[in-house]
Amino acid sequence: RISRMDAINNKSVVEASLRQAQDKHRKLNEAMDQIDDKDFGICVRCKKPIPEGRIMLMPHVKKCVSCS
Repeated sequence: RISRMDAINNKSVVEASLRQAQDKHRKLNEAMDQIDDKDFGICVRCKKPIPEGRIMLMPHVKKCVSCS
């Protein structure tokens, strides 16, 4: 019984991790498609430039730290 419960729990954890990885992959692909746009690296809320370090760490973000 316990091993079956562990297996069910582990499956849920793995599925959640897979969904997160797929979502991140999708967002990174979107960022790659938009990298040449004039608005890339500009916060969608305050319209100020997103710091380069933030873009390097998370290229898929569309808001600066203040607006996030």
